Amino acid sequence: MSLTPRAVLAGSVFGLLLAAGNVYMGLRTGFWEIGIVTATVLAAALYPALRLRVDPVEVTVIQSIATATGAGPAAAGLLGAVPALALLGAPAPAWAVIGFGIGAGALGVLLAHGLRRRLLEDENLPFPSGIAAAEVLRTAGSTGARPLGVAAAVAAAFTGLRDGPGWIPAAVLAGGRLGTLGLGMALSPMLVGAGALVGVANASALALGSAVAWFAITPALLRAGVLPELSYVTAASWLLWPGVGLVIGGAVVSLVADLRAFAAGMADVGALARGASRSVGTVALTAGAVILMIGAAHAGLGLDLRAAALIALPTVIGTVACARVAGRTDVSPIGDVGQVLQGSAGALGAGAVGATGAGALAASIASQTTISLWSLRAGARLGVSPALQLRAQVLGVVLGSAAAVPLYTAFVRAHGLGSAELPAPTALRWQALAEAVGEGGHLPHGALALLGASAILGMLLEVAGRRWPQGRLPSPGVVGLGFLVPAHYVGAMVVGALLGAWASRRGRGRYVEPVAAGAIVGESVVALTVAALMSAAGPR
Repeated sequence: MSLTPRAVLAGSVFGLLLAAGNVYMGLRTGFWEIGIVTATVLAAALYPALRLRVDPVEVTVIQSIATATGAGPAAAGLLGAVPALALLGAPAPAWAVIGFGIGAGALGVLLAHGLRRRLLEDENLPFPSGIAAAEVLRTAGSTGARPLGVAAAVAAAFTGLRDGPGWIPAAVLAGGRLGTLGLGMALSPMLVGAGALVGVANASALALGSAVAWFAITPALLRAGVLPELSYVTAASWLLWPGVGLVIGGAVVSLVADLRAFAAGMADVGALARGASRSVGTVALTAGAVILMIGAAHAGLGLDLRAAALIALPTVIGTVACARVAGRTDVSPIGDVGQVLQGSAGALGAGAVGATGAGALAASIASQTTISLWSLRAGARLGVSPALQLRAQVLGVVLGSAAAVPLYTAFVRAHGLGSAELPAPTALRWQALAEAVGEGGHLPHGALALLGASAILGMLLEVAGRRWPQGRLPSPGVVGLGFLVPAHYVGAMVVGALLGAWASRRGRGRYVEPVAAGAIVGESVVALTVAALMSAAGPR
């Protein structure tokens, strides 16, 4: 079977919906969704609507295009490194971001296919979301399409009334001083859906971080006279340092503790070198992807070429480690690996901007590698040709990177990067680390000490969490993210997590992911429409 026009069109449309949702959700919360189950449900629902019998191979092709497209914002660095560069005063041109996303994404897809036999066949790593997507197609068909569609329609209507005539407020905030700091609950279907997807444990860790940030640290800074006034903006500029420290400290321990993944990663690199296909097409595509990625990153993202050369092998090994962790747990420390390499490049003297460009290499390649492996796992369960999926995924990479930039631009022009509406918590982490490893920049007094102390605390919390029964202690990375996300966003995500847990206990767990995905897509599409209209009218 080849790429049919129907599969290309459907995969592109569904992928653009995922990409819009991921730009919006990523810049608001720091989370983004792989979308493999959502894309499978939408694709499976297409056939009954056209009065056709469901074709598992074509559905998998549609899903492959859609998930690769949906990962475009992450592969292009638009959720972390690129907005961080803008906050550092070194915005990347659109052409460079698109070229970088295509190069890094294509390289990630190729790396995934090079690892496919070893990880999926020899070691049989589960990649649970891939199995879930295959089983949805095998057993449930399009049963998730109706709740997804209803949720999307409700979320779209709600968002239209909120962002259009303003009949619904954006948030319900606490009164007095607490309201000044943004404490309360956002009225956002997307955030409720995101909370249902991340689950109670992660939402609780977010709430813990938010409570410590706003009820303990902020009052202490006020009493000490460090904060000149009580406002969200001034408090957030300080809170990002302990938040970033917790994230980085937990990431370092997590990566060191999983040395087996890195040791196996070294073996995988050797296996790739010995057994990779030597066809002219594969070699040409790989070489072209590397040249495009490095050239665009150097010209537009400030990549230091010396640092890039020195971290090339750690980047590949880190990507393989992310893939292995995703294969075992369905969660991948993509951003953490990128930031560790960002810090490493800074230690090599790359500077704030150059180190950020170097860290973006690892995060971007790992994004598409892990997404591709989830998709390949679903294809393997359904007997779909990897070569067919490869063509679909490369198509999705190009479409996703090209579409992600105007989506990102529309949202940023409408709301303002780093604003209360678009806080970009992941970008704040990248910016903070860039300033810490660079020439000092505009660091607040005592910021590095705060960063170091919280990093040590993050390490201790991660070590303790690995010694205790799983789930008994919160993840320092998620707690740290709670420092960076506005508190009323966290409130909405906690509500979503509790609703998802309640539905699961009542035997409705199979509807949680479709409904959550529908809420995210519905709000994102309407928010994108409003953002495009605002962007056309010019910056606010």
